[in-house]
Amino acid sequence: MLGDRQGGDADRYRRQRPRGGQESAALGGPAVYRTVQQPSPRKRLQPLRSPVQTTGAYMRVFVTDGGERASLAIARSLGRRGIEVHTGEHYRMSTSSLSKHVTKSVVHPDPQEDCHAFITWLEDFLQQEDYDAIYASREITTLPISYYKTRLERYTRVPYPDYDRMLLTQDKARTFRAAIEAGVPVPKTYFVESMDDLAEIEGEIEYPVVVKSRSKTLWRDGRPFTLKVTDENYVKTREQLPGIAAKILERSGKMPLIQEYIPGEGYGVEMLTHHGEPRVLFMHRRLREYPVAGGVSTMRESIYREDLHKPAVRLLEKLRWHGVAMVEFKVDARDGTPKLMEVNGRFWGSLALPVAAGVDFPYYLHRLVCEGDVAPAMEYPVGVRCRWLVTGDLLWLASSLKSRKKGAAVREFLRYPDAYDDILSLDDPLPALGMMRGSLRGLTYSVKQMVARSRNRRLLETPRTSYALK
Repeated sequence: MLGDRQGGDADRYRRQRPRGGQESAALGGPAVYRTVQQPSPRKRLQPLRSPVQTTGAYMRVFVTDGGERASLAIARSLGRRGIEVHTGEHYRMSTSSLSKHVTKSVVHPDPQEDCHAFITWLEDFLQQEDYDAIYASREITTLPISYYKTRLERYTRVPYPDYDRMLLTQDKARTFRAAIEAGVPVPKTYFVESMDDLAEIEGEIEYPVVVKSRSKTLWRDGRPFTLKVTDENYVKTREQLPGIAAKILERSGKMPLIQEYIPGEGYGVEMLTHHGEPRVLFMHRRLREYPVAGGVSTMRESIYREDLHKPAVRLLEKLRWHGVAMVEFKVDARDGTPKLMEVNGRFWGSLALPVAAGVDFPYYLHRLVCEGDVAPAMEYPVGVRCRWLVTGDLLWLASSLKSRKKGAAVREFLRYPDAYDDILSLDDPLPALGMMRGSLRGLTYSVKQMVARSRNRRLLETPRTSYALK
């Protein structure tokens, strides 16, 4: 158990801030939108100016996960609006802390090591400071903040749904059941509750399938661990299925989700919704990803497809989602039908792309949180590209040089010279140093974890007794 979600200290006061009209006027009047025509592919695309502007009103926000690309995009977005941005990370000189748009950075406990300590620190910190809102970008911070939302809201605004609703996107079984009810196309999915259930149907399953944990991030005694999809999760024969299913059951405490393998390209539909009603829309197609067989996007471009728009809207309406989310699809190469892959109920790693295209999700969310709603903004330019050069696209290149013809890999790597970048910016160059420093820290951490696992494999095989934040 993490403890009391409501908080037990009745003497603590809630800071009162002006609401409604006062802040609405401060953040600017009604937005004006214009139709965007698809530009020529030969012409470099320029980002649209965002349709909303601040009027110089003083506001201040705190952004956690300062080493993440999405947090840098949040900091840059809000900082450009004249909002004072402070960031936090568990080490100094994080990517976001070096941005010219950040005026203060702090070091906090590592949520990867102990989310109890992180939340305790955060609550005390917010009580001492005066922030209009708090933003996070990683699952290991967003979920605890949502879990303790009632306690934290005494000191600032929390732009994430209540924890029970967050679980609708964090637990893939709940997500896909909701999608089926909403009529959203999904891979053929097998829901099983025990190994006995699996034994009854394993002969009926059509292979290959993907066998994955219902939740990617889980907790044990306040410490998160992840169960990512790797090569071993792709099961080609009936004989392989019980072993990987039992392994996931032992690690996560729940039977895995078993789904038909979908070949095809990956797409993302990003939205800001107001209790399920769409307000802001953006879509992208993955051009490159690392690992090459399936991972995070390292190069992507803005697109629009009606057959992605409609099912994404239906699903978020079904979930009555409030805030930002990315709905991921794969377009089935066999029949051209978009099939749901997952929903991320938080900011996503490629957030810099819509911001570069003029769809300023961080600021739209900030207005939603502070004003209660925003005017719809559903148009944007297609063909805008953005990459994660350091280190994602460089890793893609290194991997591709080993698995394909070197000349073809290099030509593909150099294919989009006019692409924007998640990190690199002549206008704000120093975060690149923070990203390289963070990458070295991440590499060191990974090596330490590998050494620890090799020394004590029994620890990893010990059944978990607590898998969620509760």
